[in-house]
This record gives sequence, C-alpha cells and structure tokens, in this order.
Amino acid sequence: MRALLLAAAGAALLGGCYNRATELAELTRQHATAPGHVVVLECHNAGQWWYEFELDGKRRRGRVHEPSGCAQRKLGAGVTVYYNPAAPDVHRAVAPARAYEQEHGFYMPLWLWFGLGALALPLSAWMALKRGSKR
Repeated sequence: MRALLLAAAGAALLGGCYNRATELAELTRQHATAPGHVVVLECHNAGQWWYEFELDGKRRRGRVHEPSGCAQRKLGAGVTVYYNPAAPDVHRAVAPARAYEQEHGFYMPLWLWFGLGALALPLSAWMALKRGSKR
C-alpha cells in the first residue's frame, strides 16, 4: 500500500512541469508598445481588470491580476500594452519582465490532476476489496 502511495507521490512530482513561460521570455527580449485602456474592473474578484487595445485593425483584450493596484484603476484609463511584434497575441499590460516573474514557475499540468483523479477510484476500490478479504 505504501509503495503505491509513494509511486503516486513520485508521479505527481515528476509530472509537475517547470513552466518557463517561453512566450513571456520572448516578450521580455523583444517587444513593442501600443496604447490601450481599461475596459473592465473586477477588483472585488481577486483584483482583476481587463484592458483592450487595437493592433493591425484587430481589437485585442487581456486580463491583469493585480490585487494591490486594482482599486487605483479607472474605467477608460490609458495603459501601456507590451506585445511581441512577431506574435501579437502575446501581450501584457504590465512590464514584460514583471509578467515573466509572475507567470513562470513550477505547476501541475491539467492532465495530471485528471490522471490522479482517475487513479483514486480504482485505488480506493482495490483497498476496500483488500480490507474485505481480510475479514
């Protein structure tokens, strides 16, 4: 039993990925700026706000998680948007280096959460059967 739990814990650790946020690393190396503005404020919801800007005739939108600074934002207020000219879908309304610091790191991929959940049911059934056979 312990071996199975240790194997599951090892799989979780090995399955965790180091997200280097390569898109943001590239944005830090090369970026351009565009004027944008605040379009939605949800400061009560963990300090989130949305910005919008136009580039190449296409309107783009992004979200910023900023609990400490959200209350100072005003609808329609101007913001500087940093975007990657080679990949304009990669953009942030905070300095690229700061965005990279906030978003890179160790995380559990979504498939692993589902995998652990899928293992939990058969494992619990197996344990119940094993306990039942000892009686």
